[in-house]
Amino acid sequence: MSTFKTSPEQQLKVYGIATAMKTAGLDANFITNCVKLAFEYEGAHDLMQLWAEASNQEEKDEVIADLQDEIDTHQELPKKPTKKPYVKFDDLDAIAKNIEGYKRNLRKLVDRHGGIVELAKKTGIPQPSLSRFFNSNSMPRRTTIYKIAEALGLSEKDIITDWVA
Repeated sequence: MSTFKTSPEQQLKVYGIATAMKTAGLDANFITNCVKLAFEYEGAHDLMQLWAEASNQEEKDEVIADLQDEIDTHQELPKKPTKKPYVKFDDLDAIAKNIEGYKRNLRKLVDRHGGIVELAKKTGIPQPSLSRFFNSNSMPRRTTIYKIAEALGLSEKDIITDWVA
């Protein structure tokens, strides 16, 4: 992530977009995180502008999901360099099936607790981001898993045990 310094004019524009986001019914914590990130990261700043310029709700939802991804990525950045595990190419299919099964089971729990719309209210994660989370084969982010677990009243042990099982 590159360092980005917003000008006072850009900051005012971001505040205006944030106000429009609140008027559109987005969660205040989500908006606050967007603003903070937009002040230091050009990609988030540009995404907020894209949201403001989007011509329909589908485009706005895509931008919201992208903003949530950026927020999660920023929150998960290590404080110091870390060594990441090596994953062999031949293992990717098995890992994808494991992820699909895990998300399918987690989605059943979410549906029992009121569905994605209710989960969005409880977690502060925008509904488009949650929909993308459950409908993709991508590796779930820890921050997302923990927010969902907290909203559903699950312990970290419950949610991680389900992942490894």
